[in-house]
Amino acid sequence: MDVFAVRVVDLPYFSTEFHFHKECQMVYVVESEGRRIIGDSVETFASDELILLGPDIPHVWYNDKRYFEQGDAGTHARSLALFFDPDKLLAAMELFGEGKQVEALLKKARRGMKFSGKTKQVLTQLLQQITRQQDFKRLLTFMQILEVLTHTNEFDLLASQGYVNTYQAKDNDRIDRVFTYVFTHFKKDIQLDDVASLANMNKQAFCRYFKSRTQKTFVQFVNEVRISQACRLMTDGENQIAVLAYECGFNSLSNFNRFFKEIKDMTPREYLRMLAV
Repeated sequence: MDVFAVRVVDLPYFSTEFHFHKECQMVYVVESEGRRIIGDSVETFASDELILLGPDIPHVWYNDKRYFEQGDAGTHARSLALFFDPDKLLAAMELFGEGKQVEALLKKARRGMKFSGKTKQVLTQLLQQITRQQDFKRLLTFMQILEVLTHTNEFDLLASQGYVNTYQAKDNDRIDRVFTYVFTHFKKDIQLDDVASLANMNKQAFCRYFKSRTQKTFVQFVNEVRISQACRLMTDGENQIAVLAYECGFNSLSNFNRFFKEIKDMTPREYLRMLAV
């Protein structure tokens, strides 16, 4: 590719599978909902979200189940994406003495960056602008985007500190089947035998494989998916703790409270109070 490229997506649902690539990618979700994985981060996503991914960080945006149901014409998956080659960009910026700033940005982007505040507003406008431009004007807008990215503090890092991509390209299809199954069935009791068979492994081999690739146990991953759904329901207005627990696949209220505290470092009621502020 050239130093950078732009892509506009407007589909009934996002069709990408779990993958990674050497290019950096900035994604603005114009309209869509579901769950996303970035490195070892598992969270829900919604419209008006802006993310920057560094090189070789595994990622995917999975839409909610309703996006794949026939007859639901009200669902859309719209996004704007800016891709840029980190090596070519770094080489170009070093000519202008800006190499260290770009290096610092790439280091942060390797964990995934979620933008907020004025930064998100400005970057979103520039991203919308660059999709309509050509040639020199497009280049100038790209440089404006880079200027904002290298100077902002309005972001959260998504993957954990020290996260390292241990996936290989051949893993993509296998792990994608597992993730899709969990996202579809997390409200029910998920049997390890069923999931291991999707990966064509026995239970013991699958558990070792999953931990080596994701740096977490399979049970931990399932609980993170369920807790992310609980947080999403709370944000949407549900405040009955018992309802949240069973709606998200937990078989007891005590398990829900325990795993919520482990993952979010606060109780469900504390999380609800935080949302009400």
